[in-house]
Amino acid sequence: MDEMTTERAVTWVLAVALLASLFGVVFFAANPPTVTEPFTEFYILGPDGSATDYPTNLSVGESGTVIVGVTNHEHEAVSYTVVMKLDNETVGERPVRLGDEETWEGEMSFTVEEPGRQRLRLELYRGEVSGEPYRSLRLWVHVT
Repeated sequence: MDEMTTERAVTWVLAVALLASLFGVVFFAANPPTVTEPFTEFYILGPDGSATDYPTNLSVGESGTVIVGVTNHEHEAVSYTVVMKLDNETVGERPVRLGDEETWEGEMSFTVEEPGRQRLRLELYRGEVSGEPYRSLRLWVHVT
């Protein structure tokens, strides 16, 4: 090959590389990868599976049931512990292990023994129960 042919070959290779790079930049500018901050959904539903009809008016000795839900958006598998407390006394605990983008829903029940206004608190811990909860929810229950 003579010098002129070599220069043309190098020019064509560089031109193709430049066009491929330009195509890549345009493609990723038009379609950026979606990266979200990791988070966990933690929610309660009434016994019928909707966000209504929570057991907020009960009689002494009566049980209430809620559906607790956890959805993992943490970009990795996570072990959680769900704790149910009635006026700061633990009345239920459930371990839950979820892969990324998995959801768990389960029934948890409690029984009220004292009349008055009582706080039902649901706490979500990452791993074992220690320190402050990762997420928490509360529901006021009126007991007659």
